[in-house]
Amino acid sequence: MKLLEEIKEPSYQSEPDFISGRTDEIKTYDFDCSSCGVVLKIDFQRQIKYNWNGESDKISKVEVTKLKTHYGIGLSEKAHDGGFPVFDKVTCKGCGHQYVTYCGVREYSNSAFTISVLGIQKIN
Repeated sequence: MKLLEEIKEPSYQSEPDFISGRTDEIKTYDFDCSSCGVVLKIDFQRQIKYNWNGESDKISKVEVTKLKTHYGIGLSEKAHDGGFPVFDKVTCKGCGHQYVTYCGVREYSNSAFTISVLGIQKIN
């Protein structure tokens, strides 16, 4: 996996993109493919599902290690927003380019979550 283009960079100051009970009608975080402009989606429920693993079934342990190094996630295993980091992949249906996503998932109450989309990288 080679990181080609950073679409979104992490920030310690960002507001959550999803909050259980407040933004439940928002199901995805949308961004445009930098190659063909097709709208791609990060599914919030998928990020919650993989909260305890730290990565989805679409990404390898080797890729996760590389991404943790890239984003500076150290021994504390915390995302930039203080939650658990979750890494996933999204593939453009228009041109086939792939993106790795980095979200911070925090369980602030029993089964209530905030999700911050912290990083999106185009890869080859």
